[in-house]
Amino acid sequence: MAYLTTDMSLLFSLYFNDLSAWWLIPCLLLGFGLAFLLYQKSNLENKSLKYGLFALRFILISLLAFLLLAPLLKSIKKRLEKPLIIIAQDASASIAASAPKGFNSVQYHKDFKKLATDLADDYEVKVLNFGDEIKSDFNFQQKAKQTDFSQLFRYIKEQYANRNVGAIVLASDGIINRSANPIEDAKNSQFPVYTIALGDTIPKKDLVLSRVNYNNLVYLGNNHQLEIQVSAFKAKGVNSVLSVSTNDGQSKSQALNIDADDWKKTFNINLETRKKGIKKIIVAVRSVSGELSTQNNQQTIFVEVLDGREKVLILADAPHPDISALKQAIENNENYEVKVALADNIPANLKNFGLIIFHALPSFSHPIANVLAQTSRNSRWFIVGTNTNTSALSQQQNLINISSTNRGAQEYFAAINTNFYAFSLADETKNRFNALAPLVAPFANYSFKNAGLVLFNQKIGNVNTNAPLLSFGNEAGVKTAILTGEGIWRWRLEDYEKHENHDAVDELIGKSVQYLSAKDDKRKFRVYPAKNRFEENERVTLNAELYNDSYDLDNTAEVVINLKSEGKNYSFIFSKVGKSYQLDAGFLPAGDYSFEAKTKLGNNNFNAQGRFLVQAINVELMQTTADHQLLYNLAAQSDGKMVMPSQIVTLKGLIAKNEKVKTVSYEEKSYEDLINLKWFFALLITLLSVEWFLRKRNGLI
Repeated sequence: MAYLTTDMSLLFSLYFNDLSAWWLIPCLLLGFGLAFLLYQKSNLENKSLKYGLFALRFILISLLAFLLLAPLLKSIKKRLEKPLIIIAQDASASIAASAPKGFNSVQYHKDFKKLATDLADDYEVKVLNFGDEIKSDFNFQQKAKQTDFSQLFRYIKEQYANRNVGAIVLASDGIINRSANPIEDAKNSQFPVYTIALGDTIPKKDLVLSRVNYNNLVYLGNNHQLEIQVSAFKAKGVNSVLSVSTNDGQSKSQALNIDADDWKKTFNINLETRKKGIKKIIVAVRSVSGELSTQNNQQTIFVEVLDGREKVLILADAPHPDISALKQAIENNENYEVKVALADNIPANLKNFGLIIFHALPSFSHPIANVLAQTSRNSRWFIVGTNTNTSALSQQQNLINISSTNRGAQEYFAAINTNFYAFSLADETKNRFNALAPLVAPFANYSFKNAGLVLFNQKIGNVNTNAPLLSFGNEAGVKTAILTGEGIWRWRLEDYEKHENHDAVDELIGKSVQYLSAKDDKRKFRVYPAKNRFEENERVTLNAELYNDSYDLDNTAEVVINLKSEGKNYSFIFSKVGKSYQLDAGFLPAGDYSFEAKTKLGNNNFNAQGRFLVQAINVELMQTTADHQLLYNLAAQSDGKMVMPSQIVTLKGLIAKNEKVKTVSYEEKSYEDLINLKWFFALLITLLSVEWFLRKRNGLI
């Protein structure tokens, strides 16, 4: 990184390591003595020449002796770094929407640029603009969708950590709609913040659709509710209408009678779910005459309607506290619908359940052989209890063999298997299970019939065993789990007692259910977005995977994709990343997007479909009244000052008077062996050469 400097100086001095400078005297005496011995009996008649040769030999020998002391040459470089002035310009949409009456934006832009030019005469200047992200240079278009002051301060702290930051000149309206209040950032900074107060602090006539709260996911046949907040400013006595319309034919409205200048009200609108898929909902407030902006009167939201939850059946031999614990943990995920039944009253249509949890079944009183035969293609989770007929259970599944010893019940602690890979648990969850209560099951020999995955092994007292406590298997696409012990309710109760939550046990049950109920994806070509919902100021990315006949990833073929939304098409080609594919589609307009991707591997053509949402962001227009108090506080907390746009020309003088904005002097020291210096080596050669030449010329050699 280049630094601007106003002065540079270099000082040299000798450094003798740990030796005293008095060692120079023996070096001089040695040089004098050898030179004296050589030239005292010389027959040279030219006294000047004799003394000159004596001096050359004296200096040469003294320097050579001096080098034996290994002296270092110490250099001190002093550099003066000018202060760095950062000019940060708010490029968000709220500034353009709320300019005060009589504000000359063209003149302001000129003055703002001139400020940067004038400051560059005495300081180093860096210009930034911020909104959704931090960018270099000026940006007077004011189209950014969000304002984040904290992001700006973080950026400056990271990018200019080792620089002499003198001050920040921050031009903004003070409206924040993302991240935290920046007052603490300014207070903790080592430099003053000078603010230019833009926008208008006087509220103007405006109706604003402030907020719409809704569930992103609803289920077919269920009603869902929108919570809509409407605000109005300087519109007392005005009437308007709040309307809600959907793409499945629903339309509702609500009269708005505004009876105050600062008016706010919340409305609850109920809607039906008539068909599955993406429901587009337009929420709008009818505009009125003289309104500041109509862009904040409407929001378009999207709700995904699913065709029912994944159904889970808990079928138990008898009432047991484990059943309630399982039900509560599973229902934490709204994608699951749990039904509980006892073996005396088995529900019909068992095949409608994606997962059946058998608690203490089969038992001696309820063999349920016919139920197990009907559900051979359902995912199943057996929980072994003291009433379980272990011999029958051993015959009815192909994961674990259970050899009963008829020695009553046994307590089993959970010992986690670190090599389990079917799904992952948080480290804290793993640690909690090491200290939870034991489960209880019939004492028996538990071993695998076929290959399975063990999450927990049985631990008896302090002795770890190889017997599985919780294991998973997959046979021909049918997933099975067996927990060899009852008492999950104790786990959940003890987890809450120790940590005031059920997070560990609920995570275990939830992820086990997700794994068991998830269907294996056997598609050879898969395309999926990085997320189901993007915001319009967020880059849209998609991933693709192509498998050959051996189900190995293969990206030799080209993958093309076509995105569609509201009659518009966008075509792209995926990039090859590693063995897969990735696409960065950039920023897309808000809307509901469907996509179709195509590729060809060998003689086989593949295609994949899907959809995702891009949500509009209108937060910049939800508040249009400038917050100059925030700008004043930012400046006051950092020893800066707030000025109005017409006072920009005063900023250079204010910055110059601030004692915090000063040039910093840096001193850099370096050491080098004197013998390594080329000029010193050249001096020795010169002395030798001159003496040799004079001795040769005068017949002394």
